[in-house]
Amino acid sequence: MCRNCIFSFIIPLYNAEEYIAKCIDSIILSDLKIGEYEIIIVDDGSEDKGADIVFSYCKSYPFVQYIEQANQGSSVARNAGIEKATGDYIWFVDSDDYLDSALLGKIKNDIIENHFPDIFAIQLKLIDGKTTRIECLQQKVRHNVVLKGRDAILNGYQPSSACAIICKKDFIKKHQLRFYVGISHQDVEFSMRAVALAKNIYFSDYQAYIYIKHNGSVSKPKTVEKQYFYTIGDMYVALSHQKFIETLEDKELQDYILKWSNNILFNLVLSIKRSKNPLIDKNFRKKVLNDMRNHGVFPLQGPFTSWKIWGLSKLLNLRYII
Repeated sequence: MCRNCIFSFIIPLYNAEEYIAKCIDSIILSDLKIGEYEIIIVDDGSEDKGADIVFSYCKSYPFVQYIEQANQGSSVARNAGIEKATGDYIWFVDSDDYLDSALLGKIKNDIIENHFPDIFAIQLKLIDGKTTRIECLQQKVRHNVVLKGRDAILNGYQPSSACAIICKKDFIKKHQLRFYVGISHQDVEFSMRAVALAKNIYFSDYQAYIYIKHNGSVSKPKTVEKQYFYTIGDMYVALSHQKFIETLEDKELQDYILKWSNNILFNLVLSIKRSKNPLIDKNFRKKVLNDMRNHGVFPLQGPFTSWKIWGLSKLLNLRYII
């Protein structure tokens, strides 16, 4: 229990014994004061010694909590962390990544100075060997001012990693925001809904989240089953967003998210058509399209965000219907 703390860092743990200490240290060694944060580690059925490392932190730091569950995926782990969080803000961190310790205090101060917005957005620094690039830039959205979430979306916000949006706990609980369980691309699904519901959101230029591309950490699916799970996740994201907009009263926002979700479906069909991945063969494509038909999203219907996509969608429909 963390009384009056600002941040609840929620970290799903799965076979990350090599990285979890650096992840936790990046928070503890920051300029945040004791009592301003808690760290909630949710062990998602790890099979290595990561839990032992976490236990050592729990003994030394009472604000580090350990929760254990059977392996159910990061969505379930994050949702479990949300239920335990007591801080003003929830920040999702993956166990093989870490934060820029020097920026956490600045982020806390900016949150306070901007009157505790529903969401405080940051940028991700991806390090891949000797290459570094910045992600979640959100270049089409105004930065360093407080915006309405709907305005951010209508101006081109691109949902991405949930680690890039620090959400007010009361906001999450008010709207019962939880991660979609059992799909891929759950961060995109969550982020779009969260931003759409935010009355106020602040996009900062802080590159506070360090994402390391470890050898083998981001590998292509090696079986047909895993490839299918990864691919069909786009359909479930689109379906979820189309169901979500039924709860909105903002017609302009509804129309935009509908078009955006239909773009996802278009890109899904286009990607399996163009793919040279040997796992994505004729039977794979047939299975995807049958699944889409069964959910009422194929043939592609639109509306889309452009006439070009609309025209290409007609060609894709003909290609697969005839």
